[in-house]
Amino acid sequence: MPALNSFYITFEKNMDVYQAGQVVRGQVEVELNEDMKMRGIKLLMKGCARCRWVVSTGKTTIVYTGREVYFENTLPLWGPGEAQSGDTPVLPAGKHTYPFQYQLPSAGLPTSFESCYGYVRYYAEAIIDRPWKFDKKTKRAFTVLDMYDLNEDPNAMTPSAAQDSKKLGFWPFASDPIELQVQTDRGAYCPGEMVRLSGTLKNGSGTEIKETTIQLRQKATCVATSPHRDRRRQHKTLSEIKALGCKAKDATDLSSIALPIPAIPPSSQRYCNIIDVEYKVKFIVNIPGLHTNLDVEMPITIGSIPLKSYYPQAPSFPLHPVEQPPPSHESLYPDLGFAQWTYPAATDPSAPPPPYFAVSTEGPVALAEDKEDKYTMGPTEYAPKYAYYDWSKHA
Repeated sequence: MPALNSFYITFEKNMDVYQAGQVVRGQVEVELNEDMKMRGIKLLMKGCARCRWVVSTGKTTIVYTGREVYFENTLPLWGPGEAQSGDTPVLPAGKHTYPFQYQLPSAGLPTSFESCYGYVRYYAEAIIDRPWKFDKKTKRAFTVLDMYDLNEDPNAMTPSAAQDSKKLGFWPFASDPIELQVQTDRGAYCPGEMVRLSGTLKNGSGTEIKETTIQLRQKATCVATSPHRDRRRQHKTLSEIKALGCKAKDATDLSSIALPIPAIPPSSQRYCNIIDVEYKVKFIVNIPGLHTNLDVEMPITIGSIPLKSYYPQAPSFPLHPVEQPPPSHESLYPDLGFAQWTYPAATDPSAPPPPYFAVSTEGPVALAEDKEDKYTMGPTEYAPKYAYYDWSKHA
C-alpha cells in the first residue's frame, strides 16, 4: 500500500473564477497511510502564458516557444523547508488539512484561454518536498477573467457590414449576379446575447440556393519568441446556424436571422503580448453543384459586461458565489455545470439577467504538458469559465 493515499486542492465554496486583485482561498488535503519523511509541504501559485509548436523540415526539427509569467509565488504550508538544516521532519499517518490564501496581482492579468498553439493559464500546485526521492505533487487550475466592459468600446454600437457578389459560369455564358448585402445590429456582444442580422440576398442566377450558413468564427494568434519570432493562427467555428436560401431569379430578406453567442473569452488579450483573440461573423451562401460558395465576414467584439444603452442597470459581480455543495476531489465540476454568483432580485425589466460563469463552449483540455506531470495527482483536465448571461430568462 502506498504511503500517500490522497493529495488534492480544493477552493473555498468551490469558487474557481477570479478577477485581478481578488483573494484565492482554499485548502490542501493530505492523507497518509503511514508516516512520511519530508522537508515540508509548499504551495506554488502561478499565472502564465505559453505558446509552443514544432516544425519539421527534412532532418531539422525546430521547437518554437513563447512565454510570459504574470506571477509566481511559493507559500509554505508545513515543515521547515529547504533553507533550514537538521533532521528531516516526519508527517504522521492520517488526514491533514492546510488552509491557504493568496491575493492575485491587482492588475495586468489576461483572461484564461486555451488553444492548440498556446494558452493563458492559472493554477495552484501543492508539493510534498521529499529528500532523495521524487516530489509528490497535485495541481488545480482556476480561471481569471479580465472583465472587458463593452461600454468602454467607442465602436460597440456601430454595425459591422459586408457585401459581395458573384456570377455562375464563364463569359459570355455567365449568369446574372448573386448579390449579398448583410450587416449586424451592432458591433459588440456578450456571451448569451444574439447577433441579429439584416440585409438581402438577391439570386440573379438560374440556380436555386437551398440554404445559407451563418457562423461565429474565432481566430487565435499565438506568437513565439524563441529561437526566433514566429506565429501560428488557429481558426475555429464556435457557433453555427442554417438559414433560408433563395429561389432562382428571386430575393430573400435576411432580417429574421439571430446567431447565439456561446460561453467564450472576450476579444483581445490586452495584458498578453503573445496571444491575441479576434471574432467574426461569417455568412455563407451555399451554392450547389461545382460552384464555389459566396461568403463574407463581419468583425465583431466580444466582451464581459453588456452595453448600458441596451440594459441600463449594470450587472453585479460580488466577491462570493452562491453556496453550493463542494464537488468530490475526483470530479472536475459540480453537477450544475456552472456557478451562479449572488445577484439582487431585479425589478427593473431593463436590467440584465444575473451573470453566470459558464464552462467554455469548447470543453476541457488536458493539464499535463511536461513529462513529470503524468505523476501529478488531482484533476487531469481543465476548462476555463466565462461570464455568461441567460437572456432567455429575462423579462
